[in-house]
Amino acid sequence: MGISLANIGIVHADKGDLDTALDHFNNSFAIREELGYKQGMGASLHNIGYVHYNKGDLDTALEYYDRALKIQEELGDKAGMGFSLHNIGRVHYNKGDYKKAEDYLEKALSIQKEIGLKGLELITTPYLYLSYKHLGKDYYEKQIHNVIKDAENIEFELNLRLYQLLENKSYLETAYKQVQEKASEMEEELLKKFLSYLIPKAIVEEYNKVFKK
Repeated sequence: MGISLANIGIVHADKGDLDTALDHFNNSFAIREELGYKQGMGASLHNIGYVHYNKGDLDTALEYYDRALKIQEELGDKAGMGFSLHNIGRVHYNKGDYKKAEDYLEKALSIQKEIGLKGLELITTPYLYLSYKHLGKDYYEKQIHNVIKDAENIEFELNLRLYQLLENKSYLETAYKQVQEKASEMEEELLKKFLSYLIPKAIVEEYNKVFKK
C-alpha cells in the first residue's frame, strides 16, 4: 500500500497536480512509518520535500529533505544521500545562499561519482557551477558539455539552469517550449497552479523578458 500510494503520487506530480500528489505521499509516509520501514520513510520524505520545493515553499522543502538525509545516513544509503544532498543544495541555491549550496552540492557530486550515479551528476553539476559563478569562483565549462552530451532527456528546470550558466538562449527556448507543452495538457484550474510554481514561473518570466521585449 505504501509503495502504491507513492507511485500514484508520483504520477500526479508528473501531471502537475502537486496537491493530490502531496496527499498520496503523506499517506504513503504514514504507512511506512507505522511499519518502521525506514528506507521507505526516507523516500516518502524526499517526495514530500519535492512537492514543497516545486510549489516554492523552500523552507518546508528543506525540512523534509533534511529528515530524509538523516535516515539515509543512518542506513548508509549512499544513493539516497547523494540525491538528498543534491536536493538540499538546490534549495539553498534557490534561496540565494550560494555558499551552503556549494557545500551540499560538492558532497552530492562526490558521492555520485563514487558510486556512479551518472543521471544525478547531470543535474548536480550545473547547480554547483552556478553556485561557483555567483561566488566568483572558476569552473570548467567544458565539463558541462561533457556531462550533457549523452543526455537523452533534459527537463525544463535543467534547461533553465544551463541557459543561466552557459548564457545560451536556445536552452531557455527549449525550457519554455517544454513548459508550454506540459501546460497544454492541463485543465484551466490546474494550469493556473502549474504556471505559478517555482520553476515554470521563472522560465516564463525569463522568456518574456528575453524574447518579448
